[in-house]
Amino acid sequence: MKIKVHGAMSVASGNYGFTAPRICQNRPENGGFAELLQDEPGAEDQKAALEAEYLCPSGAIQIDNHQIPVQKWRNGTPRSEA
Repeated sequence: MKIKVHGAMSVASGNYGFTAPRICQNRPENGGFAELLQDEPGAEDQKAALEAEYLCPSGAIQIDNHQIPVQKWRNGTPRSEA
């Protein structure tokens, strides 16, 4: 598993740091944006990484070659429901 965080897409929600704290942390000194601690997590952290990718409101977290959503939310409604 290979993880990328696309900083330009991030909205600093903090979900990744809360969901997978051994992989990523949200640092106040950089505006609360995610800082990747390890880009290839061990088996024990992979489930948390996938959950964090799913929960990311901006789609800034990409695992392996998962498609990055163009717009994850539209007018406060999940894109799949819009």
